Amino acid sequence: MMMDMMGKMMAPASPGAAAMPAAPAPGMAGMPAPAAAGGCMGMGCGAGGAGTSPIYPSLMTLPALTPEKRAEIEALGNQQLSDGMGRLASSYEALNHAAQASDHAAMQQAAGLMREALGQVGSGIAARRVLTEGKSPRNLALDWFKREMSLASPIAAVAAGPTGGVRLFHFITMLSLIAFAVAMVAIYVLRMRRAAALFGRLEGGSGGPPPPPPPPADGKPPPTAPSGTQNAPADAPAAASAAPKAEPAAVAADTTVDTPPVSAKWLGQLRVGSVIVETPSVKTLRLLPSSGTGLLPFTFLPGQFLNLSLWIGGAKMNRSYSISSSPTQRGFVDLTVKREPRGAVSRHLDDLLEVGDLIDVGGPVGKFTFTGAEASSIVLIAGGVGITPMMSIARTLSAMAWPGDIYFFYACRAPPDFIFAKELAALQQQNLRLHVTVTMEMAEGIDWAGPVGRITKGLLTQAVPALITRRVHLCGPPMMMQAIKALLSELGVPPEQVKTEDFGTAAPQAAAAGTAAKSAAPATGPLVTFSKNSKASKSRPDQTVLELSEELGIGIEFSCRVGTCGVCKVAMTSGDVEMAVDDALDAEDRAKGIILACQAKPKIDCVVEA
Repeated sequence: MMMDMMGKMMAPASPGAAAMPAAPAPGMAGMPAPAAAGGCMGMGCGAGGAGTSPIYPSLMTLPALTPEKRAEIEALGNQQLSDGMGRLASSYEALNHAAQASDHAAMQQAAGLMREALGQVGSGIAARRVLTEGKSPRNLALDWFKREMSLASPIAAVAAGPTGGVRLFHFITMLSLIAFAVAMVAIYVLRMRRAAALFGRLEGGSGGPPPPPPPPADGKPPPTAPSGTQNAPADAPAAASAAPKAEPAAVAADTTVDTPPVSAKWLGQLRVGSVIVETPSVKTLRLLPSSGTGLLPFTFLPGQFLNLSLWIGGAKMNRSYSISSSPTQRGFVDLTVKREPRGAVSRHLDDLLEVGDLIDVGGPVGKFTFTGAEASSIVLIAGGVGITPMMSIARTLSAMAWPGDIYFFYACRAPPDFIFAKELAALQQQNLRLHVTVTMEMAEGIDWAGPVGRITKGLLTQAVPALITRRVHLCGPPMMMQAIKALLSELGVPPEQVKTEDFGTAAPQAAAAGTAAKSAAPATGPLVTFSKNSKASKSRPDQTVLELSEELGIGIEFSCRVGTCGVCKVAMTSGDVEMAVDDALDAEDRAKGIILACQAKPKIDCVVEA
């Protein structure tokens, strides 16, 4: 088909007529070549201008140029060049005369003759290229045909080398771009993983306490100055023998690892790694995994606490202590205990516990938490050992370089009782967004340059701009917290923005089961049946299930008595109760009918598994 088209293009329109013009000379592509009478612009023209058989169509069938064809093409090329040059000179002279005479018609005719002459010269040049370029006749004919049809010729393909025909510069450039793209994707993936881990820790994961925030950018762990923990409840009075206190052991090495929580309701044993003296009446117990090394078998949120179970004098006693260390330290957890003169558990921990001892521990529990995701700033107000959960929060926020402002208030009895004095000062130097205000109730005769007295409205408003817009965490002795909550209310702080952690409510005078004094009110309330002990009794007004169990000598375990530790959980198989606080219950507990005995007050007859 292509040969038919080429034949039609090259064949003379009639005997003696000129053939179709060949490809124009380089630089003249696309120039029109009108067929003037007697013109000969194609490669098919004979030596004398008479039409002969076209040359390019015949080249399609030639595997190679024969000597005869070479001679024919050479003669044709010479003739075309000679004739074209002569016609170009005469047409130029005619154009010059017509221009001088301002004869536009003659100028146009002369210009047409010049174009024909240029086309003829181009044909002669093309004929010579056939002989000098060394291409095969077929490729030459196809090149001419595609030029005439204004088609791009793919025949002369670039020779494929080691880079597949791509220049070395482009090949190297592409490799560099690919390497750069791979590196950027890898960096993005790593950053997203760290971001996902951080948000998972801040949001608490799927029901369990989240992993700790990542270590600082310089790779150094956060400061490990002595830390302490708060006594969440008041100790029950009991006697305990005194014993020499063990000297503080070496502090365990810090370990910061992004690890998912092992259990949201962990129960097991921890080993005492060291005992750190904070003040004359306060010591920190640094607890390690039971093996003594490695990571803790749980993670926690700053502000949570642990439940401890100890056998003292043949009786099992439970107490809850807030965690003061940061969850970024995965190798240990700190509990700081204030020695109460009549506290059975605190005296046992302070006087008898030694480095290497194992303690039964449960948790972590509690909702008095702050991870930085709940608000853009935080006001921490503490009194006495209520500073311990605040230190966990402050340490955590500083370790994760939280961008919000932290306003830390601490009310203390006297400078010797200032828990974490050195570490709080070090944190303030490390974290420029940590603003600390400490006031002493008694400072006479002691070198103290800070505020003296209780926390007042003026002290709060002077240190905290726009206080009513900020979240407040409050922890300390009950009387102190009641006074601060009244101050905050007077200043206009919404109650829902104030979070509190209670040390405990007024516990019965006798802690041992079966020895609690009975209320004078008659037992006319709903009947409570303790199925495991086969005992039942009507309740008294506002009496809890725990208090009734103590009257009947049923040993329901308890610790905080304020509904936060969860030690007194029992299953209720029938009935209904009301609970003022149920922080220690989760959705799974409620679905199973679990109640908190210390908070549950029967509304109708009930049956509990105790």
